Amino acid sequence: MDSPDMGLRELKKLMTRETIADAALKLALEHGMDNLTIDEIARLAFVSPRTFSNYFASKEEAVVAADAPRWVGFVDAAVQRPADEPPLEALRQAVVGSTKAWSLEQVRSFVRHLELDEQFASLRPYRLAQYDALEADLKAVIAERTGADPDADAYPGLVSAAAVATIRSTIGLWMRSGSAARRLPAMLDEGFAQLASGLTGSNHHRRSRRRGA
Repeated sequence: MDSPDMGLRELKKLMTRETIADAALKLALEHGMDNLTIDEIARLAFVSPRTFSNYFASKEEAVVAADAPRWVGFVDAAVQRPADEPPLEALRQAVVGSTKAWSLEQVRSFVRHLELDEQFASLRPYRLAQYDALEADLKAVIAERTGADPDADAYPGLVSAAAVATIRSTIGLWMRSGSAARRLPAMLDEGFAQLASGLTGSNHHRRSRRRGA
């Protein structure tokens, strides 16, 4: 999460990191990962290869990092939810609201990024690490909201892990089904609704019976 009190030096470092990541993604989308080099990324980002190495350990890490603002947006939105809102509902509203606010171009960019993940297996460990980081950030948010000690109370970790699993599963389903770009928020909302219901499957079974009627 970005602090509102971030100093100029920290802000400059964040902007440099984002510039490098955006350059890496642009080149990966244009040319693929196999022939992409750190020198090319650095050149496009107007930094030296040494500066690149100060921010990222590999080109794969840089490519996946271009998506980081999306996950930060989820966390920031969760922080802003009403204090008396149940934790899982707060995460649901934060995630669904954030994706509803994405422009059509942002959604299409996300799709292209996810397609890269499918095409190049070298990106997947970094995507998993990104989900792990999101889970850790949401765990901290839940702990703060509930006053729980995340090192002694399982609750914040359980809620954040369930929420991230719902996000991952729903995004995967959305991509595989070829659903329209604007369907993602509704699918996430449905995924969180099923999670909140205890994953009884009742809604799914009713839909299946209607289709078979």
